[in-house]
Amino acid sequence: MNATIETIPELLVKTRGNMTGLAQQLKSNRATIRKYARDFNATHHAIVNGVLMTFRGQLGAHKREGKCDKE
Repeated sequence: MNATIETIPELLVKTRGNMTGLAQQLKSNRATIRKYARDFNATHHAIVNGVLMTFRGQLGAHKREGKCDKE
């Protein structure tokens, strides 16, 4: 199976900067497209086979320091 990986800036070039058209194509919101429009290195998003994937950070990876846990 071959996967095509693209970024929003690459697709904006293909759609000639049409954020609304790209948002409809990805079934996403225009504000989301605008948010990732300058992420050229794809550090926070990727589009894999036409599906937008986003990086949400360190969810659940943090432990509270200095708190006493009941045992």
